[in-house]
Amino acid sequence: MLKIDRKDPLYLQVYEQLKQHILSQNWKPGEKVIESKIAAELKLSRSPVREALRILEHEGLLTKKDQNLYIYHPSVEDIIELYQLRYSLEALSCYLAAEAANEEELAYLKEIILMTESALEKGNKQEIYEWNTLFHETIIGASKNKHLITVMDSLQAKVLYCRNVLVQFDYMRVDSFIQEHIAIYESIREQKKEEAKRLMETHIQKDLDRIIALFPNQTLTGGLRHEN
Repeated sequence: MLKIDRKDPLYLQVYEQLKQHILSQNWKPGEKVIESKIAAELKLSRSPVREALRILEHEGLLTKKDQNLYIYHPSVEDIIELYQLRYSLEALSCYLAAEAANEEELAYLKEIILMTESALEKGNKQEIYEWNTLFHETIIGASKNKHLITVMDSLQAKVLYCRNVLVQFDYMRVDSFIQEHIAIYESIREQKKEEAKRLMETHIQKDLDRIIALFPNQTLTGGLRHEN
C-alpha cells in the first residue's frame, strides 16, 4: 500500500515509494503503470506522480511504449550488458579504493563481511543479498572518484532490479563468494591495487558465468569470456 506523509517534496516521496514498490517486485516486469490510478491511491494530484514517473523512466526502471509506461522487463542480454559494465567499473573502484580507502571505510567493510558470514550461517537469503549489495556500494564510495560514483549511482537501480528478477531463478551464489569478498577486502586494506582489481574482475565474472549457466541458449556478446 502506497502512503505519503507530506513532509518532503511530494514528487520525491512518490518517487521513493514507487521505486521501492518496483524494486520489491510488487509490480511485475512489463506491467503497465497508470498515472491516474497511482494518483488516486495516494490521494494526490497527477502532477507529483507524473514527475516521479519521469525520474523512474530516466533511471531505466520504467520504459515507454506507444505513450504508455511499463515496468522495465530486462532481457538476459540486458542483464549481461549491465554485468559487463560492473566488470570494468567495479574493478576500477577496487583499484582506486586500495589507494583511497580510509580506516573508517576499511572497518565498515570488515563489519559487512562479519555480518554476511552471520547471515550465511542463518541461511537468511535476504540478509545475504543486502550485505552483499552494501559491500559493493561501500567499495565504490571508497574509490573517492566522484565521476565513477555518479555513473555507478545511475546504474544502481537497474542493477538492483535485475538482481531481484534473477532471484526467482536461484541466481544467488553461496559457494565461495564470501571468501572472494574477504580476499578483495584484504587486497584493498593492504593497498594492493592490481590484485584488488583482478579479484573483483574474477568475482563479477563468476556471477556472470552463473547467469549464463541459467540461460544456456543465450549468446554472450561484448568481449567477456564464458568459461565452461
